[in-house]
Amino acid sequence: MDSQVEILRRRFERERLARKEAERIAEERSRELFEKNLELERLSSTDPLTGLHNRRHFSASARIEFQRALRFDLKLSAVMMDIDHFKRVNDRFGHAAGDAVLVGVAGACIAGIRATDLHARYGGEEFCFLLPETGLDGAGILAERLRDAVAALHFTAGGVDFAVTASFGVAERLADGDSIELLLDRSDKALYEAKREGRDRVVPWKAS
Repeated sequence: MDSQVEILRRRFERERLARKEAERIAEERSRELFEKNLELERLSSTDPLTGLHNRRHFSASARIEFQRALRFDLKLSAVMMDIDHFKRVNDRFGHAAGDAVLVGVAGACIAGIRATDLHARYGGEEFCFLLPETGLDGAGILAERLRDAVAALHFTAGGVDFAVTASFGVAERLADGDSIELLLDRSDKALYEAKREGRDRVVPWKAS
């Protein structure tokens, strides 16, 4: 009788250990799958070179933020930025140096904005930022801070030290009849004026 009890006890213990191991494996695989999904989501929304969000992710998030500003009548501003004479960097130093500039400038910009601000690599050397609960003056101050941060960067290629500058256009949400597309278009037009006026400057959008 005692031997049968011992046999049953051992069997139950083996089954308990087997269940515990199965639960551990299932939990580990679930965690791995969750981490892989997070990484896939990050890769699908992020520019792989600069770490900024890609344009698709930015556009979707910007629409949501614009609707929130519209619903609660909050200020909202956009900043469009372009690295000045970026083609000259590629032509003189090569694309590896150009990539280093993009990475450095993006890092300076990420460090200079708030965690709640949206960011994106909008084009080749064009970046975009959306600033919740921020008016035109606040956006201009932030853009000036980013301009200074970019100008303070130093790069080296082929034994030559060099720096870059950037131009900025800023615009804010209008009270009536506005959309995220129009807001971004106004900041882009202001950026064009900044480049037309000589680059390395911040220009706010003004109604013509």
